[in-house]
Amino acid sequence: MSDRLETALAKARLKTPENPLGMGLITYLMAGDPDTDTTLRRLSGLVKAGVDILELGVPFSDPIADGPVIQAAGLRALQQGMNLQKVLNLAARFRKENQTTPLLLMSYLNPLIHYGYDRFLSDACTAGVDGLILPDLPWRESTPFRQRAYELLQDHLAFIPMIAQTSRPAHIHGLAQEQKGFIYVLSRNGITGGDAEIPPQTLQFIDSLQTALSAPCYVGFGIQSPTQVHTLSQACQGVIVGSALVQKFAQLDACALPAHELVHREQDIYAWIGSLRKTSVREELACE
Repeated sequence: MSDRLETALAKARLKTPENPLGMGLITYLMAGDPDTDTTLRRLSGLVKAGVDILELGVPFSDPIADGPVIQAAGLRALQQGMNLQKVLNLAARFRKENQTTPLLLMSYLNPLIHYGYDRFLSDACTAGVDGLILPDLPWRESTPFRQRAYELLQDHLAFIPMIAQTSRPAHIHGLAQEQKGFIYVLSRNGITGGDAEIPPQTLQFIDSLQTALSAPCYVGFGIQSPTQVHTLSQACQGVIVGSALVQKFAQLDACALPAHELVHREQDIYAWIGSLRKTSVREELACE
């Protein structure tokens, strides 16, 4: 695990006026949606809003784990010509501006294999990527991929495992000694996005992971309100906000505002993100 990621995960647990719950906050953007320069600007804006770790999606034509919001974002990015090489170029541009905020790539396995796995590992490290989330690569089947990454990069690239409520005990047990990075816990089964109430049984499941696992647990899929974050603070170390954020930016882009007004209105979204760890939030953004 990179020093950047280790430092960010530790810092995210500190209670501050901006983070009274001591909850880590990770956000997701699709690389190249609506274009590269806008993605870069928004990554920087999210950092200024207090986000601890950034997750950057690699668009793919068959995104089996993604809901309609992120599928649409991926399609828009692909239509702009975005590919893995350009995602890595974008990551490198971000890293030149920011040397402290961890950057994770969320990708399906196929683009990495097509690119060349060893070449990808080398280029990702050079670009300043700190970790990978590979939703279509089961953890126990990822061993040769993780071993190869260690051979080439040692601990510079963290592989982030995912756990669902349907995960078998053997899968959870296999992660018991994993201490690098964090565990991505699904708030519900299925694809990304949608509404996600946090029922008692879900909290119980997440809380049970605290005694079974060494790495911190971050909960994603459907996270979009301070109430959810407050509820989850009883059972985990942080949250991941993806579809709700992507949707807000997509709605804003659809307004076709002049460039200066678009940048100004993005501040409302950053304020919303920053407020998720607090007690109030501005839920809607209108075009007018």
